[in-house]
Amino acid sequence: MMVKKNTGSLALKDKLAFGMGAFGKDFVYIFISMYLLYFYTDVLKIPATTAGAILLVVRLVDALFDLPFGFLVDKTRTRWGKLRPYLLFGAVPYGVACALLFYAPAISQSGKIIYAFTLYLLISILYSVVSIPHAALNTVMTDSVQERAHLSKYLVMFSGIAAAVAGVITVPIVHLFPSEKSGYFFMGASLGLLAIIFILLCFKGTTEQVAESENMSVPLKLALKTVMTNIPFLILCASFILAQLSLGIRGAAGIYYFIYNVGNANLFSVVSGIGGLIGLILTFLSSFLALRIGMKNYYILVGAFTVLNFLLIYFAPVSNIPLVLALNIIAGALTGLTMFAGWGMLPDAISYSIQRNGLHIEGVYYSLYNFIQKLGTSLAGGLAGFVLAAYGYQTGSAPTPRTLEGILVTSALIPAGCALLFSILMAFYNAKKEESINPQIEGDHSNVL
Repeated sequence: MMVKKNTGSLALKDKLAFGMGAFGKDFVYIFISMYLLYFYTDVLKIPATTAGAILLVVRLVDALFDLPFGFLVDKTRTRWGKLRPYLLFGAVPYGVACALLFYAPAISQSGKIIYAFTLYLLISILYSVVSIPHAALNTVMTDSVQERAHLSKYLVMFSGIAAAVAGVITVPIVHLFPSEKSGYFFMGASLGLLAIIFILLCFKGTTEQVAESENMSVPLKLALKTVMTNIPFLILCASFILAQLSLGIRGAAGIYYFIYNVGNANLFSVVSGIGGLIGLILTFLSSFLALRIGMKNYYILVGAFTVLNFLLIYFAPVSNIPLVLALNIIAGALTGLTMFAGWGMLPDAISYSIQRNGLHIEGVYYSLYNFIQKLGTSLAGGLAGFVLAAYGYQTGSAPTPRTLEGILVTSALIPAGCALLFSILMAFYNAKKEESINPQIEGDHSNVL
């Protein structure tokens, strides 16, 4: 039973406000994804294997937070709604943590490792605090399927803008400072401030129009059973984590590729910016293709192009700068299309669950999907660090031919393999409505009602 309902169209200001939230939280998140591993190895001077371990271990600890938090979100009732309060009270801590994450304290090596682990764990938790409720706003701002699709496009568009801007401005701005240490701290503090502003603008400009009755309560056990019997969602999660590995490993290793293989760090800013902008344009233009052929087929098609593109990058001679630029710009554009497809599939998988049993546990679904994204990104950074170390990468040392090959494998060949796997998995996705409801869940649900 709903106490409020909005089946009409959303105003442009509502969509823009929702997009601002995506820009604010993802500006920081993408900046971290692209530059934190490099900051750890080349600025904090932490060994690549240790830096990779930090990224992996934090996600294992963080896994204990996301699902209970998603369940808490579903039970939240305040005068601001159940989702928006987390934007209001999470914005400032999230921004401050970003600044501290890119601060390089003058302490011992072991102290730096503890500091890096603690701050990365803190910002990972705070990202969940703002990201899970923000993503779930899609389901409570309107119950119109078409409007929710539009909101997904705004989410991808503003996240794409954040990715493009972070990629373009970071290296040139860092080089304006006397040291990378002060440059990255300035970037962390500046992006943290922007995140605070845009997340608060999202809070102010959005409204929760669709809400469940206050006496509706879904036990955690039932919520978990519902999720674990949603086969389309499980397939989507497996595919999405492989997509995050593909894009994340490429993103984490990209700065190394342009610094050491290509020999020009500034070109990384060029391809990130241009690729991101082209990706935004293609997202809007190709959304019609997605509607025509279906989001599942669209996702698979984008994956196939991604595999081909990464293989071409691997075999392309780095001396051919125009070819290197073109292929990496295409890679940046495909990143936006992949994220659009991955997030665009989620409402479909959630709707499948609601059609089967009527349970509205969007917070749980979005918390799990948010965790999958974070897990994939951190696994990507960790694996990138391990592979680089395995090929002999050492901070401050001149790269050997074997090291250069390792960077190329990390930035192109491994991402191609992950892209191939996520495309194959999506071939098994099917979220057509079933005729009958799982009898066990149906019985549990009747006890709740």
